[in-house]
Amino acid sequence: MPGCLGICKPSCASCAPSSRAEKSKTETLMSGRLTRMALSAMMIVALLAGGLSACSGQSNAGQSGPSSLNVYFNDPLAGLPLMTDLKAQGGQLAPALIALLDSAAKSLDAAVYSVSAQPIMQALERACRRGVRVRLLLERGTFHGQPFPSCVQLQLDNNRRLMHDKFVIVDGETVWSGSTNWTKAGLYFDANNAIQIVDQAVARAYEAEFTQMFVQKKFGRQSEDNNQERFQLNGTPIAIYFSPADHPEKMLQQLIEQAKSSIEIAMFAFTQNDIFQALLAAQQRGVTIQAIWDFTGLAGCQFSKVDELLQAGIGTLDADPGLLHDKYAVIDDQIVVSGSANWSASGLGTSPSGANDEDLLVIRSAKVAERYRQNFDRLYQDALRYQSDRSEPPRVEIQQFGTAGDGTALVSWRPQQMGLIDRYEVCRASSSAGPCEQRADLPGSAWYYVDRGLSPGRRYFYRVRSRSAGQWTGYSNEREASVPGDIALLSTESAKERKYLGQTVTVRYAVQGVFQSKKGNIFLDAGKDYQTDFTGFVPSCAISHFNGSGLDLFALQGRQIELTGELGEYNGPEIEVTEPWQVRCLDCEAPPSP
Repeated sequence: MPGCLGICKPSCASCAPSSRAEKSKTETLMSGRLTRMALSAMMIVALLAGGLSACSGQSNAGQSGPSSLNVYFNDPLAGLPLMTDLKAQGGQLAPALIALLDSAAKSLDAAVYSVSAQPIMQALERACRRGVRVRLLLERGTFHGQPFPSCVQLQLDNNRRLMHDKFVIVDGETVWSGSTNWTKAGLYFDANNAIQIVDQAVARAYEAEFTQMFVQKKFGRQSEDNNQERFQLNGTPIAIYFSPADHPEKMLQQLIEQAKSSIEIAMFAFTQNDIFQALLAAQQRGVTIQAIWDFTGLAGCQFSKVDELLQAGIGTLDADPGLLHDKYAVIDDQIVVSGSANWSASGLGTSPSGANDEDLLVIRSAKVAERYRQNFDRLYQDALRYQSDRSEPPRVEIQQFGTAGDGTALVSWRPQQMGLIDRYEVCRASSSAGPCEQRADLPGSAWYYVDRGLSPGRRYFYRVRSRSAGQWTGYSNEREASVPGDIALLSTESAKERKYLGQTVTVRYAVQGVFQSKKGNIFLDAGKDYQTDFTGFVPSCAISHFNGSGLDLFALQGRQIELTGELGEYNGPEIEVTEPWQVRCLDCEAPPSP
């Protein structure tokens, strides 16, 4: 299979203890967790059977019906290994969301980062036919011209960062929020949760936030703190924080500082330093902290705290075949923090470069906390089993992109403990479940494969298996790549145009110089003026990712290369390079330019 750029070992501090002391510490933490896991094992079945009502009863003053709170989780693990059972993978989350949209009689006001799933589009179409007013606010960067039903009043955000909310208000009485994007991946493949609250006062708070964005066009740091934050839902205290106006980072830091016994975290991205320091302090004073971090959090190592947390013995990497997209914590078995915000500087509103629009909910209920802890235990146990079970088929995800008629598929899978796997085989077929037309044989340290030269418009199907102790596993879930060819191919001059900032692009240029700073960062410079010219920035924490990849960064001087990634700006345009697949050398077989 031509076009493999290279492979590298993941920087995975949790894949295996590095010493006897660390191994003993890991076993001690695990034994404490296993007792609690056994106690809740029977409860997990109930969790997967449906949505869970936390409270319902008499209405608040002015409430037209009983207040209630329900929590829902999807279940991507139910589709393993092939990931073709969408009904099971959607758990009760997907049908509950569709049922809620179908219940609307008057209005649907939704602020959702990304919307594209066909069941959602069909539900919106049904709402239109019922005469429901549908207003939808979408993150600008996720809109690619997908058609919406004609009655939908669509607006795109104007936040220089992200409109990252995932909420909808139905008929001014019901609110749905959480971590779930309304996409096929969000509903069925990425681990997600949702909270549904029936309460007019809560709905009014969300409606005020929606109006700020949809009507008043106030986003990010332009937004104002104009809503009630604290509520009583049949005796259950609930607090709602909109970021950045409500400063949720202060609330979150305080909750961690007040934790007495335990914290469980399931989190997609983590970069916020104050929260990181608060967790370390909690660990030092004896609070038991367990966490599941999304594997892709290791990629942004310059800012991500995931690797440092793993080295501190806090948490493990997920094994979900999609993303671990949850953003929740359970504190002292009594408090749940959930919503749309990752624990990142932009998500919690502390980044100097801008703040996302987000929402966080704090629910003080042992009953709700138990539901989230059961979900956490299911994901956590699966991650531990996958890391150490050589018979488990790989779990595959895929990213594809195309530039200037040239397509590329990045096929990646969750790594297991180092030394557990001997070889990987990547199979490429031209039809679903079809025969392998091309195969790539990779060492057991590999965790991705780059397949270049794909034709836009063609469909490619990938699956992976592993071999250990002479035995092959079954094949993984199949993932399809259909190269769209829609990523901009830029020159270094075009990369200076601000309209491309924040977009995934490919920049083609000749490397004029390779420079390593005192901090160990490597710069692949396109010109002599580093303050204005384009550069590829390789942070020091990512250099180890290139070990064994066959790519010598210093040998790129004088070469023609293409860099793919999100275009940023720091002393001129740049792309941060953390993985070898982002670099394509166009003339590495030819002599370097003089």
